[in-house]
Amino acid sequence: MIKDIIIKRIVKLKKEIQKIEILEKTFPKEELICAKNGKGYKWYLKSAGKPIYLPKKERLLAEKLAMKKYYMLRKQDLMCELEACNAYIRKVQKENNASDMLLENDGYIELLGKAFGPHSENLEAWMTEEYETNKKYPENLNIKGTQGKYLRSKSEAMIDNVLFRERIPFRYENQLVLDGIVMYPDFTIRHPKTGEYYYWEHFGMMDNPEYASHACRKIKTYCDNGIIPSINLIMTYETSACPIGMERIEQVAEYYFG
Repeated sequence: MIKDIIIKRIVKLKKEIQKIEILEKTFPKEELICAKNGKGYKWYLKSAGKPIYLPKKERLLAEKLAMKKYYMLRKQDLMCELEACNAYIRKVQKENNASDMLLENDGYIELLGKAFGPHSENLEAWMTEEYETNKKYPENLNIKGTQGKYLRSKSEAMIDNVLFRERIPFRYENQLVLDGIVMYPDFTIRHPKTGEYYYWEHFGMMDNPEYASHACRKIKTYCDNGIIPSINLIMTYETSACPIGMERIEQVAEYYFG
């Protein structure tokens, strides 16, 4: 989504502005004027009165002042862009996710079911059938998604939203038994054209060593049973420092099911 791109741009802008502000402390206090002089230029130092000529032997000072002028103008450009980006984010947050919120309203979902349901009647029936779900830690199911379901994280809710919006048939935490091991993939998906099964696991705490170790064991169980990453096992990741965004989720869904 554009919002995610803008947020990333804001981070980059702030970092560059901070670097310039550190450099500002090292620049000379004077200001340089480059004036055309025939085929060349003369250098002057801007002062309260008239410009003071800067001889060629002061080239090092002239270079530093030229760099200072560039970075001051660069900072102005960055500040202007940052202001525009912040204004966009404020506007989006003020009217945030109005369409997504509608998809959380059970009354509207009932009316929109045909419009957003899978194209195939068989896949739609599969999607709406009752199935064995994960009964562990029900208190963590506190993020409302589409079709009245509750999920365990905001990232899963974004995946839920994209799959539903793109009419991709799926189930949330549908029981799967592999070699006697009971698993609950985050999303069990049927390809909207072929009906083939895909499994989407979102690993949301990969900066937690114990969680990451469990994720690796889980991936191995999938591989041992012919469910292979990038083929029929979709995996997305995030850490507290690098959260996943809607843009990335949309890219992944488009890649596999577009």
